Amino acid sequence: MNHLSEKTLALLDLPPEQRALACMRPIFLFHPSAMTAEIGAQRLLQNPRCSSGSNPCMSLIGHPGLGKSSLGARWAEKSAMSATGWPGRMIYIDLIRNSSNLSIMKLFLAQIGELFYKRPFTLSYADVSKAKALIKEKNVVGVFIDEAPLLWRILKNAALEKEIAAIKGLSGPDWQLNVILSGTQAELDRLYECDGALYTRFMHRKAELESWKNDYEGESFVKGFMYYMPLKQQSIITPDLLNQLAAVSQTRIKVKEKIITYWPRRVIADYLREACRLEIERGREYINTDSIREAQARMLNAGSAAELLERNLRIMEEVNER
Repeated sequence: MNHLSEKTLALLDLPPEQRALACMRPIFLFHPSAMTAEIGAQRLLQNPRCSSGSNPCMSLIGHPGLGKSSLGARWAEKSAMSATGWPGRMIYIDLIRNSSNLSIMKLFLAQIGELFYKRPFTLSYADVSKAKALIKEKNVVGVFIDEAPLLWRILKNAALEKEIAAIKGLSGPDWQLNVILSGTQAELDRLYECDGALYTRFMHRKAELESWKNDYEGESFVKGFMYYMPLKQQSIITPDLLNQLAAVSQTRIKVKEKIITYWPRRVIADYLREACRLEIERGREYINTDSIREAQARMLNAGSAAELLERNLRIMEEVNER
């Protein structure tokens, strides 16, 4: 069983239905552009605090589904741990989750209060003062603002200017933080057009996440993902399987009136999870090219209702018989 990680090996003792569901658990998998971005973020946070001007900032760029949010959440988690190579803590702010209350400073203060105090902080003078003291005490040196372009999509005029000022304020002499904004290239460009200072602060230091490709690195990504799938037999990742995976995961989006084709790593992972889940349910314990086709059919709910019902019942009967 050397084809599985140590933690994944422990899952093999679970009943098949539980192992099948374990395929759907969140998994973070490094790849070269993600590793480069993480090294860049660590270097950013190593900069000495600037009390007379703006602190260095960075953009994390990538098409949807390439892992920007996962990286931001990972950096916040890892930076809070000792002996992980991070020079200080990073705060993660998810604007999508808080789209009904797009106030960066409120969200930032609430996070500081929740993490290091008895309650979320507000914009009161007393809370702001406590927050600044806690930032120094807890060595908070950065803030990651996920889906930053949501600001210009939702806010206009004075409200948008207020949030842009908050971003600049966090990286300014009062808070002295390194700020990372994430989004697609086109939408970040649109945000930076709102204020020239944003462009100079964020677009000269950046990291770009790359699409999955059907090449050596792409094959390594798939094999690495299978390392965490609780299958009792080792799957052979063939060129046919990779070609099928590329075919079903191809995605097209419009960017500045042009159609862009790419392969989201999130979609690659979804197909692999579903394929592994199906094969555990049927008792085969490995995936092949047909597994990817069947995973696509299942995810699209393809076929008639009768066929889907028959397929589900057959799988349930096989599981119950075991």
